[in-house]
Amino acid sequence: MNLEKKKILVTGGTGFIGSAIVNKLINLGCSVNIISMPNDPLWKIEDISQCKFYSEDLRDLEKAEKLMEKIQPEIIFHLAGIINTNLNKNAINQNYSLNLDVTKNTLIALNEYNYDLFINIGSGNEYGDINPPFKESDRERPISPYSASKIAATFFCEMVSNVYKKSIITVRPFLIYGPKQISDSLIPSLIYYGIEKKPLSLTKCEQVRDFVYIDDVADAFVYLAQNVDKIKKMGIFNVGSGIGLKIIEVVNLIKQKIKDTKYLIGAKPYRPGETMNHYASIEKIKNAINWTPKWNLEAGIDSTIKWWKNNRDIWIKNKNIWEN
Repeated sequence: MNLEKKKILVTGGTGFIGSAIVNKLINLGCSVNIISMPNDPLWKIEDISQCKFYSEDLRDLEKAEKLMEKIQPEIIFHLAGIINTNLNKNAINQNYSLNLDVTKNTLIALNEYNYDLFINIGSGNEYGDINPPFKESDRERPISPYSASKIAATFFCEMVSNVYKKSIITVRPFLIYGPKQISDSLIPSLIYYGIEKKPLSLTKCEQVRDFVYIDDVADAFVYLAQNVDKIKKMGIFNVGSGIGLKIIEVVNLIKQKIKDTKYLIGAKPYRPGETMNHYASIEKIKNAINWTPKWNLEAGIDSTIKWWKNNRDIWIKNKNIWEN
């Protein structure tokens, strides 16, 4: 599919993953529509002049319907949502509101239009603590409000695809990292505390995870859209490295790159119910469209650390994320 000739919409297009996809599309010569929450910063997008930007909350169905009537997109990359892995009551409401309700409203608002493809972002967390490598045919097992909300959104997408005969794919990325990631997830935290020479309490770091670089994830989304004609059946596609690595290997790699770190390994207990082995099978997407990741872990870590060292003025404004 030639994306340059299509009306493209990216929801959540100012976020970490969404902006990476927007930048890929801009580099292809595409004109992109972005919907983002009010007051979301635009700095992750390399050339905002190539985009039409809409600041709206898609939890409001009436606003969602008016936007879809105005844009009438042919390709939709649906990245809007939140990652909140807390187990408290507030996390339940927030996850279901921003992950399920936003997805539901977007698809309802689009239902009368004959779009070519809707790509929903799922999560590797939908698999929970089953035995890896996780395959798309495996039964999901939610272990948090976040994973349950993503499963609910995935199932809603499958229902719309089957009942209303829409072309809908759900991509389940695994542990994404890379430049511009301003969050309290593992790799940004390791780099922040490493650069700042501050102590960071860690578990024994024996958990196994599937680390996938942001450029590979963005490429997978775009490549799925470009090659949708090769996909025999819509559904779920894992996107990861396909390799399980112990977290301690990542910690040690970053220690080699950033001198004099103060990582306190074993100072924290594992979270109750923490999944110890979590990595993907990526055979389905390989077989469907011949996609494989290009970045190895060391090259990805080097690129990420380089960005952090060159952009202190950006991340230092958000140090409360790591020090709250």
